[in-house]
Amino acid sequence: MNDTNPYSTPAAAIAATQASAIEIPEDIASPIKHGWIAACITGALTLVLTVLPQFSATADRDELWNLVDVGWIAALAFGIYRRSRTAATLMLCYFVLSKILMMIAEGKPTGLVVSLLFVIFYFRAMIATFRYHRFLREFKRNPPPPRRRLSDDPLFQPSQPSHAAVHTPERDASVP
Repeated sequence: MNDTNPYSTPAAAIAATQASAIEIPEDIASPIKHGWIAACITGALTLVLTVLPQFSATADRDELWNLVDVGWIAALAFGIYRRSRTAATLMLCYFVLSKILMMIAEGKPTGLVVSLLFVIFYFRAMIATFRYHRFLREFKRNPPPPRRRLSDDPLFQPSQPSHAAVHTPERDASVP
């Protein structure tokens, strides 16, 4: 707020408050949540499978490069948590590519069912992030009507005085 008028309204702060108050539909929020949780599980499994072999006598120090993989997965999981379309798409592509490369290196398709399950979670998260941003764009373009205030409800309107209780000068003059 670099405006020179000290009495101007803080438009950016109000817009940020309104954007955080948007209620996201469950069919959009749920796949995104499942996607970042799946990414956290993938990162945790990669971390465990990288660190545990280091305690053996025949530890291969080249395996420590997988810690970079863990960091990359953690960053993408955080991106999915923040509803980033780019992070969700990169996570899906990265996971599929890494599983294909692992299967080529091993010469056989191992863990295909579990990998397919994670691919489904990542694909649904990717689609949901795109739907989320479309939902926000439509929400900003066509916001819902403001909710009724309690004071607008007819039950809470001030009561009107009845005709019998109203005193007029003519009526007061006729009474002796």
